[in-house]
Amino acid sequence: MTRWLIDDRPATRWTRAYVRGMWLARDKRAFEGAAHTLRTAWARQQGGDAPPTRWTRARRRATRREVAGMAVWSVAPRRTAPAVRVVYVHGGGYVHPLTSDYWRLVRALSSAPAEVLVPAYPLAPGARVDEVLPRLLEVVRSTTEQQPDLPLVLMGDSAGGALVLVLARLLQDRHGLRADAVVPLSPWLDARLDEERVTELEATDPMLAETGLRAAGRWWAGVRDTGDPLVSPVHASLAELPPVELWIGEHDILRPAVDTLAERADRDGCDLTVHEVPAMFHVWMTRAIPEARRTRQALVALLRRVSGAGGRGAGH
Repeated sequence: MTRWLIDDRPATRWTRAYVRGMWLARDKRAFEGAAHTLRTAWARQQGGDAPPTRWTRARRRATRREVAGMAVWSVAPRRTAPAVRVVYVHGGGYVHPLTSDYWRLVRALSSAPAEVLVPAYPLAPGARVDEVLPRLLEVVRSTTEQQPDLPLVLMGDSAGGALVLVLARLLQDRHGLRADAVVPLSPWLDARLDEERVTELEATDPMLAETGLRAAGRWWAGVRDTGDPLVSPVHASLAELPPVELWIGEHDILRPAVDTLAERADRDGCDLTVHEVPAMFHVWMTRAIPEARRTRQALVALLRRVSGAGGRGAGH
C-alpha cells in the first residue's frame, strides 16, 4: 500500500536565492555529456572522499575502520548510547565521492540517537555494481552481527537511494536478514531514465542532466543491462520488504520513476510512504537551507519511531 504525503509549501526566499546560485554556478554541468561527466568524475575521485567535518568531530564521536576493503565512517553521540543503527549510502551518480554536505545530514541523524555508518564505496567507472554490492552487504551483515538488538535502517540518497533498496532485497534473499526500514532520498530508481517526463523536468532541475547520468549508469552496470533490478530497483520485487519511506522533490529528473515504484509497491504489497516536497530539488536535505532542516528533523523523528517500535534489528 502506498501513502502519499505532500508538503506543498512554496520555497522560502532564502532557498529561491540558493537555487539561483546553483544555476549561476552551473552545478548540473557535472552531468552534461558523457565525456565531461567522466572528466569531472575522475577529478573529484582524485580529490578523495571528504572525511567528517571539524564541526562533526567536535559534536559527535567519529571513528574510521576498514570493512571489506573499504573505509567506513561511524558517527554517533558522544555521551548517549545509540538506539538505532543507520547504514547511510551516499549518492553522486555512482561516480562522485563523499562531499562535506553529507556530514551535515549524518550529524543530524546521529542525534536520534543513532550510530550512522557511512561506507566510502568504490566508484564507477573503475568499479561496477557486481564488485561493490558484496562489499556493502558485508558492512551491513558484520555490523549487525556485532549488535543484533539495534534496529537497522538502510538510508541513502540518489544512487545510494537505489542501492539501499537493492541491499534490502539482497539481505533478505541471500542472508535472511531484514532491516526495520528503508529510506531512499531522491533515489535514482531507473538508470535508463526511461520515463516520459524526464526530459521535461530537466529544464527545472538545477543539478542533474540526462546525458551524463545515463553514461554513469552504463559504467556502473558493467556487463549488466542498465534495466537490471540490481541497477534499476524500480524493476525489482518489493514483496516482503520492510517499510519504505521515500523523499522526493519535483525539480528532479528522477521524480517520474517514483510513480512506477508506487505502482509496484501496491502490486507487491509493500508498505511505501512517499514524502513529496514539490518545491524542492535533488537531495535538498543535505543543504544549508530551511527546507533541508525541516526534512532532517523529519528523518530524525522517523529514526526515533523505529527505535521505539520494539524491533530487534536485522535479525528479527
